[in-house]
Amino acid sequence: MISILGKSNIAKRATNEDRFVADSTWGIALVADGMGGPAAGEIAASIVASQVTDLLDQGKSLAVAIYTAHQDVLRAAEDGRGKAGMGSTVVVAHFSGHHFELAWIGDSRAYLWDGELRQITRDHSQMEAMIGRGEITYTEALKHPQKNIINRAIGHGVITANDIPLVQGALFHGQKLLLCSDGLHDAMDVCDIARILDSKISSEQQLEQLIATAIANNGADNITAVLVDSNAIPKENEIIPILPIVSIARIDGYTEHFPA
Repeated sequence: MISILGKSNIAKRATNEDRFVADSTWGIALVADGMGGPAAGEIAASIVASQVTDLLDQGKSLAVAIYTAHQDVLRAAEDGRGKAGMGSTVVVAHFSGHHFELAWIGDSRAYLWDGELRQITRDHSQMEAMIGRGEITYTEALKHPQKNIINRAIGHGVITANDIPLVQGALFHGQKLLLCSDGLHDAMDVCDIARILDSKISSEQQLEQLIATAIANNGADNITAVLVDSNAIPKENEIIPILPIVSIARIDGYTEHFPA
C-alpha cells in the first residue's frame, strides 16, 4: 500500500500558479508549475493536472496523458482561456501497487529517498544542457542568473509522445518519492532535503518542514511538494527496475551531480 500527501504554499507570489495531485486511491502523484503570469500560469497548470489525472483514470498511458495535456494547453490559449505563451512543467508518478511509471517535462523534479537523496529526473533546462556540454559546473549553475530558464514546457513548442521521458521504478518500505516544483528545490540545499526526509517525523510533518525551510530561505516562488510512502516489502525474485541517477545528496553534506 502507498500513501500520497501533498502541500503547496504561495510564498512571496501574488497568486499560486502551482497545482498538485496527491491521490492514493488512483495512485497518482503530480506537480505542475504554471508559467505565464496571473490568469494564465494557473490555468495551464490546472489543465495539466486535470487532464493527466482524468486520462490516467481512463486507462490511457502516461505519455498519451501528458501529450494530450500539451495539446489542450495550446488550444486553451487559442480559445482565449488564459493567455498566449502560457505553459506548465509537470512531473507525475502513476502507481500500480508499489510499482510506478514516472514522466516529466520542464524542471519540476522527482527525488528518491533511500538513505540518500537521489534526483531521478533531469531538468529540461538551459543550465542542465550547459552542464552536459561541459560549459559550466553544477556548482556554478546553482547561482547562475539564468538557472530558471527551461527549454521544454507543456504548451510551448512541439512535443510528441516520444519526446516525454519515462522511467519505471518501485517504492518499498523505508523509501520515499518526493515530487516538487522549482520553488522548493531552488530554495533548499539538497542535503537539507535529505536531512528532513531522514527525520523521524510523519510524512505530513516532513512536507510542512520542507515548505517552511524553503520559505525561511527566502524562497520567493510558489512552493509545492508531494511525498509518497510505501509499506511494500520486496518479494523473492521480484524484478526491481533500476532508476536513473542525476545527483546524489547525503545528510553528511556529500553531493555529486552526474551530467548527461
